[in-house]
Amino acid sequence: MKRMPLVEAIARYVRPGMHLNFASTPSRSNAAIRELCRQFQGQAPGFELSATGYHSLAHLLVKLQLGRRYIACFFGDNYPSPRPNQLYRTALERGDELEHWSLWSYVSALRAGALGHRYAVTNSLSGTSLGEALARAGKFLEVPDPADTSKRLGLVTAIVPDLTFVHAVAADAWGNVLFAPPLSEGLHGAFAARLGVIATVERVLDAREVAKYPELIALPSQRVLAVCEEPFGAHPQPLHFAPAEPRVRTYRDDYEHYELWRRLAEGSQPFDDFERVLAAEDGSRAYREFVGEGRLEGLQTQAGRAQPKAVQKPLARREAHDLSSAERLILLAARAIARRVLALGHVSILAGLGQAFTAVRLAKLSLGEQPGAAPEVMVETGFAGMDVEHANSFLLSQENVASAQRLGSVEVMLGALTCGGNNRCLGVIGAAQVDVSGNVNSSFADGEFLVGSGGASDIAASAAEVMVLAPCDSRRLRREVEYVTSPGHSVLTVVTDRCTFERASQGAPWTVTELAPGMPVQGAEQEISSRCLWPLTWPDALRTSEPPSELELRFLASLIEIPNEAPSLGGAPANV
Repeated sequence: MKRMPLVEAIARYVRPGMHLNFASTPSRSNAAIRELCRQFQGQAPGFELSATGYHSLAHLLVKLQLGRRYIACFFGDNYPSPRPNQLYRTALERGDELEHWSLWSYVSALRAGALGHRYAVTNSLSGTSLGEALARAGKFLEVPDPADTSKRLGLVTAIVPDLTFVHAVAADAWGNVLFAPPLSEGLHGAFAARLGVIATVERVLDAREVAKYPELIALPSQRVLAVCEEPFGAHPQPLHFAPAEPRVRTYRDDYEHYELWRRLAEGSQPFDDFERVLAAEDGSRAYREFVGEGRLEGLQTQAGRAQPKAVQKPLARREAHDLSSAERLILLAARAIARRVLALGHVSILAGLGQAFTAVRLAKLSLGEQPGAAPEVMVETGFAGMDVEHANSFLLSQENVASAQRLGSVEVMLGALTCGGNNRCLGVIGAAQVDVSGNVNSSFADGEFLVGSGGASDIAASAAEVMVLAPCDSRRLRREVEYVTSPGHSVLTVVTDRCTFERASQGAPWTVTELAPGMPVQGAEQEISSRCLWPLTWPDALRTSEPPSELELRFLASLIEIPNEAPSLGGAPANV
């Protein structure tokens, strides 16, 4: 029997210096992060720690300095949109090692570890500063293609952790763990781990109950060292579980606690209250008291396919000149997305966080039922076809997963349908900086760390076409970015809050094709040229985009807030 308290499992199996992996499937074992911090705080255990991203409660690992190296695709805050967190700038200043990957290359490396392969093939890192940094670390190399020596193959070394932590809805006491899609990064880390897996679950069920769902036993007992019952073990992140049986209560994102962890991590809120959780005899109970039992109960939802509800505000007639910068950018981007879909027949759109997702939603609504214009909206973490009209503006929210028509994984949505050889995907991403070659930077600016790649480098490297959203600002639109997070060869459109730039192909000149609604033609060339450091061509008859339609106004009115589209260059989100 493998059931035991989490405090016992960590004391029994974790040793200083280990490589510990925290899987997102898509829930992450935040309970295990808390308990690890409780047991090793102040000891400088020198762990190597890997996860798809360090955000929300995972900030605790870095704040308490448990790692000698932190491996991830994202470091910062992702709610409501990507933002730097001062914690990681401080970590770099004190000499911590932050190892940056793109999402698909990271998952591919875990997959290679699971399969016993030394390397995984990747198309995501060539020609990027991200790839150069991994090459210096001995994690990425390019070799001649054996079938065509004029071409080169990108290889990343396998990631093989010592232990992997997962969180799931349920398991039996013998270690058979139930999962349901979306699986995000999947269980590659669980199968790659040398020693095995510590699984935290919402409930431990009778083995006969678990055996009724063989299709959900994605992780067999042979890989599991310990099963630990930890209700709300993913909080403040949500727990997704689509099947109605076995009957469970899932729970939503705790948005207020996302913001709380941002403040706790960067030191703008005293850490005293949470230190009591770290010092308590029963850490799980102390954490639930810290959050509030009533608050946790209020986050619960019945398992199933409930649709998110629309939030409507009164529709007021507005003129184009009344639109905010963010609204102008969204309208221009949505119209550009719709044009590209109709012109090139893209069958899917991979939406990035923030304003990229908002623009994709509006484009999808605008396309409506037009023949040949029904692209599937995909999310890199493994779900697609969500209700774009009523979606939560936070792309990764539990409400959006609940409305999705198709559930999969990073390997399916990002690896095959966005980066695969047969993809017909339009990728829409934000940027802290974009240069005249289309290269995107979301990693370092003015010597300061931003947030990293996420899946942007993968999207930019392999999607059939890429569109970038950024404010029309000379700090953003650069002749050459400071750090190439994502390659620019497939970037054919850049949308700003003042105009749209387009080019016919890689290396072709950028043309200003459309001005934002309400922006006068007179003086536009001078203003845009002062804000964009690229050589530009101008059409003979520059035009201002049409005023917002009834549908567009209604959509904008339904938004509670409009998120920023990209990491800011300072510590706070950009006000675009």
